[in-house]
Amino acid sequence: MFKSRTEMVLTFHVAPIQELGNSRTLIQFNGSFLKENVFRLPASPEVDAAWESLGVNYRAVTVPPILAEKAGLKPSQVQINPAYGGGYPANVEGLHHLHCLNLVRQALYYNIDYYRSAGKGAFVNNDHIVRLHVSHCLDILRQQLMCSPNTALLGQIWWDRKAPKAFVDFNTEHKCRNYDTIREWAKKRQLPKNVPSDFLQPPQSVEEIYDELP
Repeated sequence: MFKSRTEMVLTFHVAPIQELGNSRTLIQFNGSFLKENVFRLPASPEVDAAWESLGVNYRAVTVPPILAEKAGLKPSQVQINPAYGGGYPANVEGLHHLHCLNLVRQALYYNIDYYRSAGKGAFVNNDHIVRLHVSHCLDILRQQLMCSPNTALLGQIWWDRKAPKAFVDFNTEHKCRNYDTIREWAKKRQLPKNVPSDFLQPPQSVEEIYDELP
């Protein structure tokens, strides 16, 4: 069930997450204003399945101690009990961004009643916690978009042959990393769904513990 430290290091080295998807492929975005794809449709099991297929609810992966510093992890952060192989539990940030986008979608005025009624995921919580979760996600996405703004320019097209009108052309081409490669990497390296109660190593110092959630 749990890998040894050597196995974890070898597995991680086979395809380090930082090196995945570096090759770029030209992709045309679907920027349609009127024609909705499944990701835009009102809430339903089919729509949820489409979003789930993106890995929006994948569990954390394990980062071996020897690779933690290179991965940007700190000794003060949560670690796994050495009895279960050690290392750090960590989430792929790009998948968290999509998790957040999915939650914002679920909280849209035309979807929220559906998810409140289902009472699953984020919606097991009361409205106050749901609002904090959604606003957290909204601001994470704001910061990410401001951190790496796309400077490409959107031209315009003509539509309506009887009375031509200008409209922004959102169907643009982009050089994209291979998202499926990254998603598959994270999928294969998820922590088990159920772990022992002592799976996480207790903090080594009170200095490692925040007084409250940051």
